[in-house]
Amino acid sequence: MKWNELRRIAEKKGWILFRNGANHDIYKHPEKDEVLQIGRHGKEEIKNGTFNKLKKQIGF
Repeated sequence: MKWNELRRIAEKKGWILFRNGANHDIYKHPEKDEVLQIGRHGKEEIKNGTFNKLKKQIGF
C-alpha cells in the first residue's frame, strides 16, 4: 500500500489532521487518546512492519 492510500483510509475512519511535523503529518481521532503519524512520502510503498502497526492504530 502507498502512503497516499493509507492517508485517505485514515481520514475516512475519522482521523483528523492535527499538525504537520517535519517529515510526517500528525493525526488525532476525536474518540481516541493516541496520535497517528503518517509519512509524507506520497507514492512510495509502506514497509510491512510500519503498515501493520498503522493498520492496527487506524482500525481496519
